[in-house]
Amino acid sequence: MWERFLSIGSFPGESDDQRGRRRIIVGVSILFVALNVVGGLDGLGSGRAWLAATSLWTALHISGSLIALRLKPHWFAGIFNVLLLFVMLVILVETILLGGIQPSSGAILWGLMNVLGALFALGLRAGFWWFVGFVVIVVAAVALPEWIEPHYIVEGTSGELAFNFIGVTAVAFATMAYFVRQRDRFQRQSDDLLHNILPDEIAGRLKADHTMIADHFDSASVLFADVVDFTPMSAGMTPSELVGLLNDVFSTFDSFVDELGLEKIKTVGDEYMVASGVPVARPDHAYAVAELALRIRDHVAANDFDGRKIALRIGINSGPVVAGIIGTHKFSYDLWGDAVNTASRMESGGVAGSVQLSAATYELIRDQYLCEPRGLVSVKGKGDMETYLLISRRAAVPAIN
Repeated sequence: MWERFLSIGSFPGESDDQRGRRRIIVGVSILFVALNVVGGLDGLGSGRAWLAATSLWTALHISGSLIALRLKPHWFAGIFNVLLLFVMLVILVETILLGGIQPSSGAILWGLMNVLGALFALGLRAGFWWFVGFVVIVVAAVALPEWIEPHYIVEGTSGELAFNFIGVTAVAFATMAYFVRQRDRFQRQSDDLLHNILPDEIAGRLKADHTMIADHFDSASVLFADVVDFTPMSAGMTPSELVGLLNDVFSTFDSFVDELGLEKIKTVGDEYMVASGVPVARPDHAYAVAELALRIRDHVAANDFDGRKIALRIGINSGPVVAGIIGTHKFSYDLWGDAVNTASRMESGGVAGSVQLSAATYELIRDQYLCEPRGLVSVKGKGDMETYLLISRRAAVPAIN
């Protein structure tokens, strides 16, 4: 039931920030309806009919504003400003009826709720102007009783003053606590999204310092994998089938990457790029990326994807790379250098269903992985290069976990 109340004023496409602000205001408004109904009944019981009328009318006005918000959610700012003005004037009237700030036991303090409400719901600028409005009614509450006779002769008691202080503080605390909770939740969602886009180490550095991130690694390994004949195959697929197939394939690759502690760099179309030894250097980078290559090669060979058999070309190279982030928005962690270009050429010039290695990678893994020479392969921009095909892990070598 409470969630249904808090959904008042929601609309399709509402941002998380707007949703959080609106829920705070709606929740506090419902609380104030209850408080004013209690205040109205108390006024009737104590013979203060005018005070009872203002409290009950305030409860009705807040309820009407919630109904209006339900019907016209896009009028949120206008509805809320009218409500704040009404409540501010009612607080002033009640203070004058009781003879001023002191006899009313500081009831004017409830006007601070308007300032907090405007700050949360409408922003800093609106909060400032409503604070100015609160100062104006405080001055009016001091000055007007000098010329207007109080309707009720009362003496504020310490208990009533304490009630107003505690009541205002309790509502302010509850509102702030909910706001902090919502803020923390949104921050966690933002952090999770950032860490899904960037490596954890890079995300932490980016949040701490927005200066350019550029690192050099003396030795790392890069893997490219590409679906063979994907363009003609995709011509006969619907958009949902195409994206679904790639998602099915690459999601499994992602799990292998996580298990091996590697770093997925990006996907471009049907091409998948992974790095080992960045952004944190590791001495076994070539072993780890070779293990990944075997896993994804065997997984694709053993499974169908949406009823289709596919084959991969996989290429690996090792060497120095530069890694970093370019731009100020839509961040992407990327690699540059001859080692990256050569790894891409190992894939594009590779054999369907096989893993092609450069001589640099072969020299790093030959003691633990069985490879066979493929011979000289003409590589664009590099000429003829000695290449090898990765076959399997050597029998005496345990798998990398």
